Amino acid sequence: MTTSQPADSGEEIVRLGALAADFRRRLEFDPGIVYPAHAECLWQLGNLQIAQGDTEAGLLAISESVGLYRAMAQVQPEAYAVQLASLLNSQSNLLAEASCLEEARAVGVDAVEHARQAMASHPDKARFVLVSSLINLAGLKMRGGDTAGTVEELAQAVEVFRDGGPAGQPFLGSMVEALHRAAMAFTEVGLWPEAIDTRRLLIGLFGDAPPAAVVQLLILTLQQASVALAGAGQVETALAHASEAADLARMLFKADGTAHRLTLAQAVGNLAGRSHDAGRLKEGLDLSLEAVDLFHDAVNTDPVHAVPSLIVALDSMAAILEALGLPDQAATVREQRTQLQETLDIIAPRGEAR
Repeated sequence: MTTSQPADSGEEIVRLGALAADFRRRLEFDPGIVYPAHAECLWQLGNLQIAQGDTEAGLLAISESVGLYRAMAQVQPEAYAVQLASLLNSQSNLLAEASCLEEARAVGVDAVEHARQAMASHPDKARFVLVSSLINLAGLKMRGGDTAGTVEELAQAVEVFRDGGPAGQPFLGSMVEALHRAAMAFTEVGLWPEAIDTRRLLIGLFGDAPPAAVVQLLILTLQQASVALAGAGQVETALAHASEAADLARMLFKADGTAHRLTLAQAVGNLAGRSHDAGRLKEGLDLSLEAVDLFHDAVNTDPVHAVPSLIVALDSMAAILEALGLPDQAATVREQRTQLQETLDIIAPRGEAR
């Protein structure tokens, strides 16, 4: 085989097309023979045609190639079972890119099935193919609106990944990215149970020692969910999410108080607000006082990020004091809030604070 490259993709498409035609002529004389080079030729041809914009012809060549690999996998599963599963997964992705979503999903299911079969005899080689196929199928289900199915496929991917032990570490980054993207997608459309479940799956990748940054993502999602659900009238569920976020933040703070003081302050402040929503005024006031104390310490090291959250905490405290029949104290807190806002406008003008 020559190592020189053709002048352009057009010439290569012509060359591969002629080679594929030659293989077809050979099959006319001896239809019982399948040539691996024929399958590879068609795969390369299909990908080049798709890249050049001839999607229909490219997908046909890809399908013909996969058909040949199926035949080879039946005869020599030890040599081609894992490769077939991988190619089916790639075919599913190509179909999805061409907006053939129903067919892409069917091929994706087929890829998962073949990868599971290959796991029985080639677990090390097939594991990441199975994980990748499950993630791809999860994405296709998400695009089809099957949110429960999406989380289910992701959960299976995490299980297969973790079963691989240290061998899966090279693929950890891909797993983290896939789960993070899924969680962000759920968050953007307000699917809070799915977003939270996906964040939990992300933590599950790391066993008993998840990185603090991953835990912080769950804390943030729980807080976002609590605010949104409280606004929708689901007060008790919002309170439960806020309480879990605060518990997780306390765990991080206990491990490293300096690094996670602001995280704890924000979580406790959010819990105070949700306690107010639920009518738990005394508890909310205690939490507000705790949050404000934490924020005052955090302001010294990170004022740009701490001050906006402190302002929100003071708003919540003032509302709780008002509800408790303490208008003078509420007015004092609001005055502090006004002064802080003026300070924030100086240190982070034109909406630079986040």
